[in-house]
Amino acid sequence: MTVRLARPTTTIWQLDVAVLRTLVELLPDGEAALLVDALPPLLAMAARPDPEHRPDRDGTADGAGAGAPERFDAAELVRRVRRRTARYDTDDRTVRDGVRSALDRIAGYCPDGVLYRVQLPLPDDVRELFPPPVQVRAVGAG
Repeated sequence: MTVRLARPTTTIWQLDVAVLRTLVELLPDGEAALLVDALPPLLAMAARPDPEHRPDRDGTADGAGAGAPERFDAAELVRRVRRRTARYDTDDRTVRDGVRSALDRIAGYCPDGVLYRVQLPLPDDVRELFPPPVQVRAVGAG
């Protein structure tokens, strides 16, 4: 007799939290705070960065200095979301589609001004994951 375990599924909540936490790692503290403050309370609490994960610019994790954002591209964002949702058997395209869906839901919570400020410091390929009506174009892009 062979027992097959059901494939784990990722809930919308888990996906949204994974995307938010990963996005917050890319953002300077001010923009991360703007984003988190625009979210519903439960989602905002889940999205807050772990102070032990993100060291301050002075090299400590004590909260005394201003946090520096990490620098990574959309491919790394997809890898981190895959890890956070434990979907190791899922291909990049499916995870990327999930990230886009999560960003679409997240954009629905945020005023346009917040979305604009949040997207400005992001790499171009990460900005392209946001829904088209709210994508910020790079300066000089046509």
